[in-house]
This record gives sequence, structure tokens and C-alpha cells, in this order.
Amino acid sequence: MRTAAEQYDWALEELANGRPAAAVTALKQALALDESFASAHQALGLALRDLERLPEAHRSFARALELDPALNQSRIELAGLLAELGQLEEAAEHYREAIVAGAAGLHMRLGTVLWKMGNAAGARNAFAQGIQGGVDTAEAYYNLGSAQLESGQFGEAEKSAREALSKRAEFAEARLLCAAALVAQGKDEAALRVIPRPLEVGMRLMSSKLFEPARRCLEKVAHDSQARHLLAAVSGENPDHPVEGYVRQLFDASAPTFDREVAGKLGYAIPREMVEALLAVDRGPWDVLDLGCGTGLVGVEIAAHSRRLVGVDLAPNMIQAARTRGVYTELHCADITQALDGSFDVITAADVFIYVGKLDEVVPAIRKSLRPGGLFAFSVEWVGDGQDYRLGVMGRYAHSAAYLTRLASGFEIVECRETTIRLEHRKPVKGLLHIWRIRDGNA
Repeated sequence: MRTAAEQYDWALEELANGRPAAAVTALKQALALDESFASAHQALGLALRDLERLPEAHRSFARALELDPALNQSRIELAGLLAELGQLEEAAEHYREAIVAGAAGLHMRLGTVLWKMGNAAGARNAFAQGIQGGVDTAEAYYNLGSAQLESGQFGEAEKSAREALSKRAEFAEARLLCAAALVAQGKDEAALRVIPRPLEVGMRLMSSKLFEPARRCLEKVAHDSQARHLLAAVSGENPDHPVEGYVRQLFDASAPTFDREVAGKLGYAIPREMVEALLAVDRGPWDVLDLGCGTGLVGVEIAAHSRRLVGVDLAPNMIQAARTRGVYTELHCADITQALDGSFDVITAADVFIYVGKLDEVVPAIRKSLRPGGLFAFSVEWVGDGQDYRLGVMGRYAHSAAYLTRLASGFEIVECRETTIRLEHRKPVKGLLHIWRIRDGNA
């Protein structure tokens, strides 16, 4: 029978050979013989991480540190796991402790966590320390420049962007950052020489909450539907609906990166939450109309509970992306009002109304397209009850609970819960998730 040390050595070989499952077995046997074996707990965490069993890996690294605080690698791995699990404050604290313990190269990781927390000044300092410590990459200077831009250090942000470009001339994001920093300094013509596309520069400035310089960029291309809509947003206007063509242009352009950007960077989880809420009311199977289906994120969640699944979207590139998932029985490129002429058990609209605005005509059309007892599931960004809807500075509409309640004639409001719609400027955006059911006699 192997000793704990022999089981540990064997597990390390299995890990090195790309067999984490076998390593887990050996390490658990080692720990059964000696539960206080701190390095075995650390190795178990590594194996479990490779198997994407993150909560278990978290416990293993924490136990390793409890037994031996000198195991700085466990602290580093634990910080990374916490960041993946969204526990950013704890992740930042572990990175700080690891740096104090001698792992100076972690400043860039700490900066990334602080950036995700919305702490631009802290991120800026951490990135600067990482560069001073020897990190000399285009990405490092780009990260520093982004934090400098959001911290109001526009000249420094330009310098960092140019340093990033000196290391990688084709670095498109760094070129955009450089142009944004120039506009923020009032050097609009110089910015156009860096990137002659004011719409892109304006949107980059909006992402850094620099709305006045963004407005100047958008005014240069006010003939463009996307620019006109965003100009209305940053100017505080509140039109009933987006500028004609804005939504199609926006989503056709974003289709190739939509899943990565929205589900990854913006923490978007509404499709799963919505379908779970529907299943708590009725287990199906259903005939489903997925309004504003996009790339099919709702479709993936609801397909297993559907007899018929129809997706509708205004943007052709989104429809094409949804088609590749193979979960829809029908897909149509059309305005949502054009699709509301069928008969369905469930209609979904995940983050659709934030690109619609006034809903007085849409909701009655949805009601007419639902069968008796049919369910309507939708999410909105939330605004206080002082107004029905409001166009926000990022170009999306938010709706009030009072307005939605007035529109619910003929429906029973089964569920209305507060939720997080997405992250914006790395902060949660408050929203509402609704489940409505057709009242008897109102189909």
C-alpha cells in the first residue's frame, strides 16, 4: 500500500500527463491517510480546477492555506477562482496578500479584478506597478491606458495607448483608445487622423462614461441612424422609439461577438433565469414564440420544453447565428410586431423592450397571440415610477413597474422580481423579470 507521500507523487505525475481525474483519485487517497498534508490539498485544488469543479477546488485551496499559510501558490489560485466565481473583493484581497508574500508579478491580475469591481483608480495604480515591475506588453499598456482614461488622466491615457501601439501596431483596441483619449483632450482632428470613424470613437467614450466628448464625435456622423439614436440618449431626449434602422444596425454589427461580449463580459444570465421562472409556473411542453431571439440564448434554454419554437429578430446576422444552434423549428427576420399573428402557449422577450421604448401597441398584440392560459415572459431595465419609460445614456430604454402594471390588462401578473439585467461600466444594472398569464376569457 502506498504512503500518503507516494500517492501525492503519483498524483503529480498524473497531473503533468494531463490526467486530472486520476490525480483527484490519488490525492483523495493521500488525504485519507494524512488529512493535514497541505501540499496534497493544493494539488487537489489544481486537479479539480482543471476539471472545472470550481467550488470544490476553492475548498481545497482554502484548506491548503489554512494548514500552511506559506503556500502562496494556493493563495494565487484561490484568488483566480474567486475572480471566476464573481467574488471580486475577496479575490482582490488574496492577490494583495500574495503580492506582499513576494509574488510581485500579480499586479496585473489585481488590476484586472479591481477594474471589474469598477475601481478605475485602484486598477490604474495596480497596472502601473505591474509595468514598473517588468511587465512590458501591449496589453499591459492598453489596460493602464483604459484605467487612466476613465480616471480622467487623458494625456497619460494617450501615452499608454501609443506605447501599446509601438509594441503591436495592429492593436485595434489600443488605436481606438488613443483616438478616444485625444477627443477627451479636445483634439478632435488629431483623433480622426488616428481613426477616421467618429461613431466608433464616440461609442468608446460612452463606455468610459465620457458623454460630452462622445456627443461631439456622434454629431460628426449625425446622418447615421446609430449615431442619431445615441445622440438622443446622451442629450437627455426621450423619444417613444429608437431611430429607424438603429436596432438592426446595432445587432447586425454585434452578432459575431454577441455571445462572448454579453454572456461573458456583461454577466448576462436572463435567458436561464427566465426559463426557470416559466418552468416554476408550467412544465410545458409549449409552442413558443421567442421575440428578439438574437443568437438564440433563450432558445437554447427553452428548446427542451418546446413542441414548436419560433424565433424572430430584426437583424439578419442574428438570425443566421441563431440558425447555427439548430434548436428553432422556425426563424424569421422581421419586426416583432409583424410576428404577432400566430397562436402560442408561451411568448418570451428577453431584454427586447429595452430596444423598443413605448409598449402601448406591442403588449396588446402579444396578448392576442397567446392561447387561453398562455404565458408571457419578459425582462426590462428598471426606472422609477416618475415616468413610463426613459432612454438611458447608453441608448437603452428602462421601464417603470407602474407603467407595466397598467399595460397588463387581460393578464394575471404571476411573477415580478427584481434582477440584474447586465453589467454596465462594470456595475449591475437593475431590472425586472415578469411572468404574465392570460386571464380566463381574455385570450
